[in-house]
Amino acid sequence: MHTEHAEIEKMTLVQLADLLEDLDGRRTPVGWVPEDAVERATVERCILALVAAERTDERPLPCDLEVKLRSKEQLVTARVVGIGAGGVRITGPGRWVVGTHVEMQVRATESDELGLRVRGVIREGEGDRLRISVAEQPSEGHERRLRRFVVELIRRRNAS
Repeated sequence: MHTEHAEIEKMTLVQLADLLEDLDGRRTPVGWVPEDAVERATVERCILALVAAERTDERPLPCDLEVKLRSKEQLVTARVVGIGAGGVRITGPGRWVVGTHVEMQVRATESDELGLRVRGVIREGEGDRLRISVAEQPSEGHERRLRRFVVELIRRRNAS
């Protein structure tokens, strides 16, 4: 069963995450059939568009994933507690100032030493809760890393 392109573009982040999980379940040992590969690329593009959009009309997709958060002044281990429109929501230690540029890193697997890295800006912060925007105008390479980062967060969330 394949979802039409126009239908995919109207889905919420939660619906897209569910569809991505379904598509990942249909992967064969040699990869996806061409129709699934095209649908998966469309889903990933729509997920990225929603996460990069500065909107607040959608509830974040809850998750609980470890992430390293680095600025010029500090490096802490924190938790991604939600993925939503405009970026990610994080909870963890540290004293953060709105407007601070940060790098987030999550490892794709336990053996992945470099992990996936993406830059963002702290847009809101109160106590140990932050909202980090990934809506900067990324380079093509940064956009690929952002897509991998967000999709990996969603996959780990779905695996929980």
